[in-house]
Amino acid sequence: MADLILFAGTTEGRELAELARGLGIKTVACVATDYGESLIEEGGSLRVNMGRLGEEAMEDLIRAEMPKLVLDATHPYADVVSRTIVAACKATGARYGRVQREAESHEGCLEFPDLAALAEHLDKTPGVVFSSLGTKESAGLSGVSGAAERIWLRVLPSVDGLNMCLSAGFPAKHIICMQGPFSEELNEAMFKAVGAKILLTKDTGSAGGFPEKLEAARRCGMQVFVIKRPQDIPGESLEVWKEKLTSGKY
Repeated sequence: MADLILFAGTTEGRELAELARGLGIKTVACVATDYGESLIEEGGSLRVNMGRLGEEAMEDLIRAEMPKLVLDATHPYADVVSRTIVAACKATGARYGRVQREAESHEGCLEFPDLAALAEHLDKTPGVVFSSLGTKESAGLSGVSGAAERIWLRVLPSVDGLNMCLSAGFPAKHIICMQGPFSEELNEAMFKAVGAKILLTKDTGSAGGFPEKLEAARRCGMQVFVIKRPQDIPGESLEVWKEKLTSGKY
C-alpha cells in the first residue's frame, strides 16, 4: 500500500521521489525504462515500478496501492501518457495531480505544431542540423533530404534509444548520447563542433535546459525550430508540490 504513486520520468519526478523518500512517504515511483530506473535511488519508503503501463495496468496498480494521490510528473510533451493517467484515475476514483512546467519565450524561433510540419520545412532549408528532440523523433527526421549526412542527434544515453536512432538510418558518429540538461557553454561547444546552423528542440522549460539551448544557438547565429507543446493538463509547479509533500497536505 502506498500513499503516493508518482509518475517520475523527469527531473521534477526524480526530485519529488527523493523528497518523498526523505520524508518517509510511502511512494511508488513509476518509470518507463531501465535508464529511468537507474536515476532513482530505491529504498526506505520508496519503491520503483519500471515498465511502460497502459491504462489497464495503471488501474491495476492504483487499485492495488490505493494511494492518497497519483502525481503526474511526466514530460510536458508526453500528453498521451498524461491523458492515460487521468483516465486511469477517473476509472478508479483516485485523486490526480499534475506537476506543470512553465513554458518559455520562443522569441526569434520558428514554431511548428508537430514533427511532420517541422520535417517538411527542414527538408527545404539547407544547413547542418542539431536535433535535441529525442529518440522517438529520429524516425520522423530520417526522411529529410540528406538526413544521415546533415543531422546530428543528441539523445539520452540508453541502449534502446541508440538502437532506435541507428535503425532510423543515422550513423553512429552523428549520435551524441548524453544526459542533460546542459549549460550554455556546453551547448555552444557542441553546436560549433558539428558546424550546426539549425537547432531542433522542444520547449522543455528551464528544467529541461531550454533557455540554455536557445541562448547558445543565438550566440552561434543559428536558426531555432521549436515544436509547440501539446495542450497541457492544468497543474501546479514543482515548488508547490514540494511544499505540499513537506507539509503533508497532499
